[in-house]
Amino acid sequence: MTYRHIKGATVLVAEDNMLVALNIALALEDREAHVLGPCARVSEAMRLIGGTDIVGAILDVDLIDGPVTPLAQALTDRDVPIVFCTGVGLPEKLTKLIPDATVFLKPTEPERLIDTLNQLIRSRVEAAS
Repeated sequence: MTYRHIKGATVLVAEDNMLVALNIALALEDREAHVLGPCARVSEAMRLIGGTDIVGAILDVDLIDGPVTPLAQALTDRDVPIVFCTGVGLPEKLTKLIPDATVFLKPTEPERLIDTLNQLIRSRVEAAS
Protein backbone atom coordinates (compact mmCIF):
# COMPACT_ATOMS: atom_id res chain seq x y z
CA MET A 1 0.00 0.00 0.00
CA THR A 2 1.21 3.50 -0.75
CA TYR A 3 0.99 6.09 2.00
CA ARG A 4 1.10 9.25 -0.08
CA HIS A 5 -1.71 10.84 1.95
CA ILE A 6 0.17 10.28 5.20
CA LYS A 7 3.72 10.91 3.97
CA GLY A 8 4.82 14.35 5.17
CA ALA A 9 1.46 14.99 6.86
CA THR A 10 0.75 15.57 10.55
CA VAL A 11 -1.18 12.85 12.38
CA LEU A 12 -2.35 13.18 15.98
CA VAL A 13 -1.88 10.18 18.28
CA ALA A 14 -3.80 10.25 21.57
CA GLU A 15 -3.32 7.12 23.66
CA ASP A 16 -2.65 6.72 27.39
CA ASN A 17 -0.83 3.40 27.13
CA MET A 18 2.66 4.58 26.24
CA LEU A 19 3.74 1.26 24.72
CA VAL A 20 0.75 1.29 22.35
CA ALA A 21 1.24 5.00 21.65
CA LEU A 22 4.92 4.59 20.80
CA ASN A 23 4.22 1.62 18.52
CA ILE A 24 1.68 3.70 16.58
CA ALA A 25 3.99 6.73 16.48
CA LEU A 26 6.95 4.68 15.23
CA ALA A 27 4.83 3.02 12.55
CA LEU A 28 3.65 6.46 11.39
CA GLU A 29 7.21 7.76 11.33
CA ASP A 30 8.23 4.71 9.27
CA ARG A 31 5.70 5.98 6.70
CA GLU A 32 7.29 9.45 6.91
CA ALA A 33 4.39 11.08 8.74
CA HIS A 34 4.88 13.82 11.32
CA VAL A 35 3.45 12.65 14.65
CA LEU A 36 1.69 15.15 16.89
CA GLY A 37 2.01 13.61 20.34
CA PRO A 38 1.59 10.95 21.43
CA CYS A 39 -0.71 12.57 23.98
CA ALA A 40 -1.90 10.75 27.09
CA ARG A 41 -4.29 13.55 28.10
CA VAL A 42 -7.20 15.20 26.30
CA SER A 43 -6.05 18.58 27.63
CA GLU A 44 -2.59 18.11 26.10
CA ALA A 45 -4.01 17.06 22.73
CA MET A 46 -6.44 20.00 22.69
CA ARG A 47 -3.56 22.38 23.31
CA LEU A 48 -1.43 20.83 20.58
CA ILE A 49 -4.08 20.82 17.84
CA GLY A 50 -4.71 24.56 18.07
CA GLY A 51 -3.30 26.08 14.90
CA THR A 52 -1.81 22.80 13.66
CA ASP A 53 -2.76 21.45 10.24
CA ILE A 54 -3.68 17.85 11.02
CA VAL A 55 -4.70 15.41 8.28
CA GLY A 56 -5.81 12.58 10.57
CA ALA A 57 -5.91 11.19 14.10
CA ILE A 58 -5.65 7.87 15.88
CA LEU A 59 -7.39 8.07 19.25
CA ASP A 60 -8.09 5.90 22.26
CA VAL A 61 -11.51 6.71 23.71
CA ASP A 62 -10.38 7.09 27.33
CA LEU A 63 -7.28 9.07 28.24
CA ILE A 64 -5.75 9.84 31.63
CA ASP A 65 -7.92 12.92 32.18
CA GLY A 66 -11.16 11.48 30.82
CA PRO A 67 -13.13 10.65 27.70
CA VAL A 68 -11.75 11.78 24.36
CA THR A 69 -15.15 13.20 23.28
CA PRO A 70 -14.17 16.92 23.38
CA LEU A 71 -11.09 16.17 21.29
CA ALA A 72 -13.09 14.09 18.82
CA GLN A 73 -15.62 16.95 18.57
CA ALA A 74 -12.84 19.48 17.87
CA LEU A 75 -11.34 17.24 15.19
CA THR A 76 -14.74 16.49 13.65
CA ASP A 77 -15.47 20.23 13.51
CA ARG A 78 -12.26 20.56 11.48
CA ASP A 79 -13.24 17.62 9.23
CA VAL A 80 -10.22 15.57 10.37
CA PRO A 81 -10.59 11.81 9.79
CA ILE A 82 -10.34 9.77 13.01
CA VAL A 83 -9.58 6.12 13.66
CA PHE A 84 -10.44 4.94 17.17
CA CYS A 85 -8.52 2.14 18.86
CA THR A 86 -10.00 1.11 22.18
CA GLY A 87 -10.31 -1.73 24.61
CA VAL A 88 -13.90 -0.88 25.56
CA GLY A 89 -15.73 -0.04 22.33
CA LEU A 90 -17.17 3.31 21.39
CA PRO A 91 -19.18 5.09 24.12
CA GLU A 92 -22.68 6.30 23.30
CA LYS A 93 -21.66 9.99 23.21
CA LEU A 94 -19.04 9.28 20.56
CA THR A 95 -21.40 7.05 18.60
CA LYS A 96 -23.90 9.92 18.45
CA LEU A 97 -21.17 12.42 17.54
CA ILE A 98 -19.64 10.23 14.84
CA PRO A 99 -22.21 7.62 13.76
CA ASP A 100 -19.95 6.18 11.05
CA ALA A 101 -16.83 6.09 13.25
CA THR A 102 -14.05 3.69 12.38
CA VAL A 103 -13.34 1.65 15.51
CA PHE A 104 -10.80 -1.07 16.20
CA LEU A 105 -10.65 -3.07 19.40
CA LYS A 106 -7.29 -3.56 21.09
CA PRO A 107 -5.02 -5.20 20.39
CA THR A 108 -4.77 -4.00 16.80
CA GLU A 109 -1.57 -3.79 14.80
CA PRO A 110 -0.51 -0.17 14.15
CA GLU A 111 -0.24 -0.94 10.43
CA ARG A 112 -3.95 -1.75 10.27
CA LEU A 113 -4.84 1.54 11.97
CA ILE A 114 -2.57 3.49 9.62
CA ASP A 115 -3.83 1.70 6.50
CA THR A 116 -7.38 2.57 7.48
CA LEU A 117 -6.52 6.19 8.29
CA ASN A 118 -4.73 6.51 4.95
CA GLN A 119 -7.87 5.24 3.18
CA LEU A 120 -10.08 7.70 5.08
CA ILE A 121 -7.78 10.58 4.16
CA ARG A 122 -7.68 9.45 0.51
CA SER A 123 -11.50 9.33 0.42
CA ARG A 124 -11.73 12.90 1.76
CA VAL A 125 -9.16 14.15 -0.77
CA GLU A 126 -10.97 12.45 -3.65
CA ALA A 127 -14.35 13.75 -2.50
CA ALA A 128 -12.97 17.30 -2.38
CA SER A 129 -11.59 17.07 -5.93
